Amino acid sequence: MFDRRNVTAVLLAAALAAGCSEGTTEPPVTAEPLSAAESVALFEAMRAIQSDTAPTIIGGSENSIVIACPMGGQVAITGGVVEESVADTARLTSDFTASPSGCQLSSGEMRFTVDGRPSVRDRTVTTIVGFFEAFTLEGSVTGALDWQSDGRSGSCDIDLTLSEAPASSGTGSSVAAILDGTLCGHETRLELEGVVDPDPSG
Repeated sequence: MFDRRNVTAVLLAAALAAGCSEGTTEPPVTAEPLSAAESVALFEAMRAIQSDTAPTIIGGSENSIVIACPMGGQVAITGGVVEESVADTARLTSDFTASPSGCQLSSGEMRFTVDGRPSVRDRTVTTIVGFFEAFTLEGSVTGALDWQSDGRSGSCDIDLTLSEAPASSGTGSSVAAILDGTLCGHETRLELEGVVDPDPSG
């Protein structure tokens, strides 16, 4: 598993060595990067704002809206949804970019302030063949955020791939959506709830 702490330590040592050779007096960076659990908390808090069905809208234009974050700051969301239909195949593509600015949010007991670096793009493609004879889901979440939390700060690169797999339990034709990739330097696999294949024969 890739551990960002090791990379940070190497870079810090190199920076300190260069600083000594040049006679600089800049203090070393001592803040710990986000742990795997903290990274997931940050990601889930950001996703909660984007998926809010009743957001507080404070501005916007034709293809974008600006929504208030629950504890201060804002997020500008741009993009839209495109629906295509060819023969018996329907394809729905949602493509949204979120650019937070001083957005304060929380997950459990953790609190964060995030800014876009420059933004996070969330793209999902849903394809339906026939009368739900086949249902596929794919997409990605990519980008980066600058974060602050409890006197610490840093950056979080996001590179996750969205896919679907049959649900491991229960009845019916539920589809488990999986986000898999790297989150803030940690190998991450997240299962998303609430994605359902509406095949009436299931």
